[in-house]
Amino acid sequence: MSYRRLLVYRLAFAVVGIYLVMTLAFLFVALTPDPNLGLVSWGAATSEGQEAAKQAVDAYREAHNLDDPVIQRYARWLVDISTLDWGRSFVAEEPVMDVLARAIPATLGYVVPGVVLATVPGVLFGVATAVGDGGVVERAGTAAAYVGLGLPNFWLAVVLPVVVEYAGWLRFLLAPHVVAFAGVRFTMYTMPAVVLATSLFAGWVRYARAESLEYVNADFVKTLRAKGASDAALGRHILRNAALPLVTLFVTDLISVLVLHVYVLEYVFHIERLGFMGYRAVRKRDMPLILGTTMVIAFAGVLATAFQNVVEPLLDPRVEQ
Repeated sequence: MSYRRLLVYRLAFAVVGIYLVMTLAFLFVALTPDPNLGLVSWGAATSEGQEAAKQAVDAYREAHNLDDPVIQRYARWLVDISTLDWGRSFVAEEPVMDVLARAIPATLGYVVPGVVLATVPGVLFGVATAVGDGGVVERAGTAAAYVGLGLPNFWLAVVLPVVVEYAGWLRFLLAPHVVAFAGVRFTMYTMPAVVLATSLFAGWVRYARAESLEYVNADFVKTLRAKGASDAALGRHILRNAALPLVTLFVTDLISVLVLHVYVLEYVFHIERLGFMGYRAVRKRDMPLILGTTMVIAFAGVLATAFQNVVEPLLDPRVEQ
């Protein structure tokens, strides 16, 4: 299969995957009981009586289109999603696209620095520990990886600000900072980026070390050692061979960041952006915003998969076959 046909095939499969994920999200919300109906009924009944409760429930169902058949709602939603008309948030009382336009840049303000700070040093350190001779560096790297993987990010998110506040001179890390990139202003959150990088760094050390150990005793490495190559040169050749599985792990790691870490960090740090908005939308049964935040994650997965599909054949031409 040619490189172009391979990319077209995989991108088409990714688009189908987006609609499948969105359909499952739609059905999960549409086919399960809405707990807000009980809250609306109870609130109206306790203050105005049973008749008012029935009217409040009817008004809630009408406002959320709950009286329409599920098939009709799904068909209407499918057309709206495809035409980028993502509806209006019931909670924020504004178009979903406007909510996402504010939330996404702020979320990227700590996700991108956190991923970069974790990936680059983590991979380099992991390769260095694999190439080493079992000395202090390798033992320290292995210990750091196990300790880092054993510390949950929500615990770090609670403890680290306390440590920074106690230190005094590090208090500037607690405040958001506005930075500009390509004419766009981003609000960068330093503390969530540090927590995110700390959580991911240990994983990258283990990934890179495990993949590099596959090639430490390979013939080309023995030849390089016999020629007197330095550890840096050995690491560079080993990393080139281990890059393909690491790219796949990077895509998987990126999706896990969006699905899990973003929601946890924004809830703990009370950052009202993509993850926090998605969490609040689920609690309030805000269907348009639920699907909007889910669509952002699905698009991120497609972009990550596209990146993987472009890079893999460049690292190993056999992928095209």
